[in-house]
Amino acid sequence: MKSVRYIMLFWGAFLAYHAVFGQSTSNSLDSTAALTYWYQPSFVIMHDMALRNRVWIPEEIKNRSSLFGIRHSRGQGDFKAAQGTDGLSQSQLYTEGKTDWRKTSFWGRFSYDRSAEDSTALRHQSRWNVDAPLYFGSLRKNKYSREIYKLDAGIQRAFFDAKLPISLDIDYRLGSHYSNNDPRGDIKDMNLQFELSVGHNLPTFSYHIAGIWGYGSERVNVGYKNDKYTTNTEDPLYVNWMMNGFGSASERLKEINYNDIIHRKGVGAHILLKPNDRNKIYFNSRYLNEEQSFRRNDNSKQTYLSLNDYKKDIGSIDFLWSRQMHRKRLLRVVLQGQIENGQDFNYSYLANNYTYRRHEISFKTQLAVHQYLFEGHAGMYKTEKKDGVSGNQMEFDQVKLGLGLNRTFRLGQSANIIGTIGYTKQWSPSHNLYVSELNTGDFGKQILYQDYLYDTAPSNSWNMSWVWGTHHAKNNWSIQLQVDYQCRGNLVPIDHTFSSVPGKNWFSGKLGVSYIY
Repeated sequence: MKSVRYIMLFWGAFLAYHAVFGQSTSNSLDSTAALTYWYQPSFVIMHDMALRNRVWIPEEIKNRSSLFGIRHSRGQGDFKAAQGTDGLSQSQLYTEGKTDWRKTSFWGRFSYDRSAEDSTALRHQSRWNVDAPLYFGSLRKNKYSREIYKLDAGIQRAFFDAKLPISLDIDYRLGSHYSNNDPRGDIKDMNLQFELSVGHNLPTFSYHIAGIWGYGSERVNVGYKNDKYTTNTEDPLYVNWMMNGFGSASERLKEINYNDIIHRKGVGAHILLKPNDRNKIYFNSRYLNEEQSFRRNDNSKQTYLSLNDYKKDIGSIDFLWSRQMHRKRLLRVVLQGQIENGQDFNYSYLANNYTYRRHEISFKTQLAVHQYLFEGHAGMYKTEKKDGVSGNQMEFDQVKLGLGLNRTFRLGQSANIIGTIGYTKQWSPSHNLYVSELNTGDFGKQILYQDYLYDTAPSNSWNMSWVWGTHHAKNNWSIQLQVDYQCRGNLVPIDHTFSSVPGKNWFSGKLGVSYIY
């Protein structure tokens, strides 16, 4: 494990080094001030699209500009999901850069996250595989520590007079999640994904076809330092439960462990239209098939006992239109959509028991006028979860609408301040919950009811961020401050006695420093 971490640190430094000292070819972004490129929302929206679809790294990532930063964030409140945390403290170290060297574009990003969660209950988890049907949990609130290493890279080389680009993208994640109090969850996760693309560039039209392959794993183990809890059945807080479905949990006093083996494969398509110098239209789509196999190691001939196979199909679209208008006006429109359909094969019943569906579509538009940037965004989300044996079923829609305003202030000749304020309103126009009182125990009911109240609650969110930074030709510093506050409205009325319900507020803040070179 440590050797892999050192390799990731080395590659992060290597990519940052070449982003500065590599030979480059200029593009339209090279003349943009570094602070503006990294923190002004009209550039961030293009940068993020290129990171989601890395065949566009040569088009939308600034060359020979690297970022090295640290930031710390804290969150506190009681408006949270059942398996959320009452308090979060997170620190991150990150670096990112891109360069063109000998007709090849290199991009890389390395990050290290360390976080501590105060009072996390009902699930021992890594917080990325949230829809999985199988997991362990306990009623007692635990303190969790998490470490995550991520290394992402993209390489593109264009052959035959830049008409045939070939791209390779690599994503690698290594995570460690553990509790320091009983019951002690210990989760290790690893994910590796490759995407290989071949394209064709024409003066006003470009397209790429991609193949995707990925592999990952989770190793989960729950134990006790105090031996008296290993045979505990009297204190419900220390009893571990195994969820294998949606609400149908059973007590586990031994063999509280499993391995989750993950395989992914898929295809992608990317198109760029440039009808003239003022317009660029990107269209990206992907299909991904993911298969997870939950197993417990044993002494059988096949060396493991199968618990659950979970398969999920994910389809997504990512559209962006950028239009440069007269009088320094700029319009950008983003449309994103995703459909996830998952179902399991439960080896206890030798049949499909759990189904999961998530449909979402979001829209964002930006209008830049001189030093001002106006933003509007909207999203619709639909989630369905069902358990065949218990009959538990949850369905809810969510709608989000928001507005934002950004302005850049000049402070003399050597510094800028970029300020942003925003507001988002969320509500659930349609929702339904059925919980079987006979087939669902107290552990499952607490999760189902609390999540339903949280996901259907209306809320108002406000956010504000400020970025101060120097404005030199190279070697700049920046300081970032962000504050977010969310407050819910009335909960959906339910005829049930609750041990816990979502609270009223959630507050979070971030403070960061970065060096741009």
